[in-house]
Amino acid sequence: MTRSDPDLRILEVDTYANGDPTTFGLPLDQYEYLQNEEPCYLQEFSDPLLIERAWVISRHADIWDVDRNTELYAADRGSVNMWKVTPIDPVYGGMPAMLTLDGADHKRNRGIMSRGFTPNVVHKLADKFRHYAVTIVDKALEKGTFNFVHDIGHAMPMEALGDVLGVPEADRPQFFAWVDTFAAPFDTRVTPSFEYVLEAIGNLMVYSTELCELRRQEPGDNVITKLVQAHDSGEMSEDEIMGNVALLASGAAESTRTALSHGMHELMRNPEQMAWLRAHADDIPSTAIQEMVRVASPFTHLVRTATADHELHGKQIAEGDKVLMLFAAGNFDPRAFEEPRRFDLARDPNLHLSFGRGPHTCLGKHVAALEMKILLEELLKRTKSIEPAGEINYVRDAYSRGVYELPVTITPA
Repeated sequence: MTRSDPDLRILEVDTYANGDPTTFGLPLDQYEYLQNEEPCYLQEFSDPLLIERAWVISRHADIWDVDRNTELYAADRGSVNMWKVTPIDPVYGGMPAMLTLDGADHKRNRGIMSRGFTPNVVHKLADKFRHYAVTIVDKALEKGTFNFVHDIGHAMPMEALGDVLGVPEADRPQFFAWVDTFAAPFDTRVTPSFEYVLEAIGNLMVYSTELCELRRQEPGDNVITKLVQAHDSGEMSEDEIMGNVALLASGAAESTRTALSHGMHELMRNPEQMAWLRAHADDIPSTAIQEMVRVASPFTHLVRTATADHELHGKQIAEGDKVLMLFAAGNFDPRAFEEPRRFDLARDPNLHLSFGRGPHTCLGKHVAALEMKILLEELLKRTKSIEPAGEINYVRDAYSRGVYELPVTITPA
C-alpha cells in the first residue's frame, strides 16, 4: 500500500474471513503500511460488542517492549482483546485468569498453573500423545478425503488437552464445543448468536465446578487437580480456577488447531518444504513447529491498558488508553525476520510473537509444540502424499485466526 491509500481494515472480521491464501490469509500489505507509516495507529471501533478505540502497535520491537513492560502497560485493567466481554475479563464481569492479572496475583496464579506443566508431566504425556496421534491418523487414512481442521487439527488438541487438564474422555467433545463457541463469536457457522456465546460460557463455568469436585475426589497428575489442591490450601479462589480453566482450554485448543491447519495449508502450497519435513519425519526439528506457529499467528492481538501518560512514535498515549499489540503484524516485520513472507521450516532464529514474549508468555507452549511434533511425525511417516481437496476456508474473526475448513486427500505410505 502507498501513503495515499491507507484503507486500513486490519481489525475487521471480513478481512480475515476473506483472507488471501497466498499471504497466509493475512492483510500483509496493510501491516507493512502500518509499520512504515503509522507504527502507533489509533483504531476506532463502531461495533457495540467491541471496545471504543485502541492504539495499534505493529512493529516487532514495539510489541516486544509493550508485552514486557507490565508497569506501563497493564493486563489487569480490563480488555484482554478488542472484544468488550470475554469470560476471563474480571473488570467486565468475567473471571480472573493469568492473562488478566499482573504483579503478585499473576505470579501466584502462574506458579500454581505451572505445577501441571513440569518436565516430568510433559515427559509422561509424550507416550499418550503418540497413542492419540496413531489413532487419529488411522481414522483419517480410512476416510482418505476429509476436513483436516476437524479430523486432525481439532482431534489432537481435544485429546491431548483433555489429558493435560484432567477432563474425562467422555466429556471432551461437549467441553471443547463450548470452548469453540466463545472462541469464534462472530462466525454464525460456529456461533448462531451472542446469546449462544453467553450460554456456552455459563455451561462451561458450571461444568468447571463439577470437574473440580471430580478431581477433588479422584485426583490425578493434571492441571485441574493442581488448581483444586491450591484452592483447598487457600492459594487460589474458585473464580480464579474457572477463569484459568477457560483461558487454558480456549487458548491451547484454538492455538494448536490453528497452527496445525495453517501449517498443513502452507506445506501443501510449498512442496519443497513438505519434502524437507518428510525427510525429517523421524524427529521433526523444533524450527519447523515454530515456523508454523509464526505464520499461523493463532491470535492476531492482545490488549493492554496504559498506566501513565506517555509518547510513542510521536503519538500521545493517555493513562487509561488501550494499547493493542498486533502480533500477526509483528510476526511478518522485515525488521525482525529475513524474508518474512517466506515459509521456511529451518528458520533460525525465529523470535515470533505468537506465544507472547513478556511475563504472560504462553505457559503451555512446550506442550503445544510437542502435540504438533508427534502428530506430524505420525502423519508423514504413514502417508505417501497429502494433497488439497478443495480451498481453505477461514473463520470469520479478527482475533482468533481459526481455519474453518481445509479439505485434504491423503494416500497411505
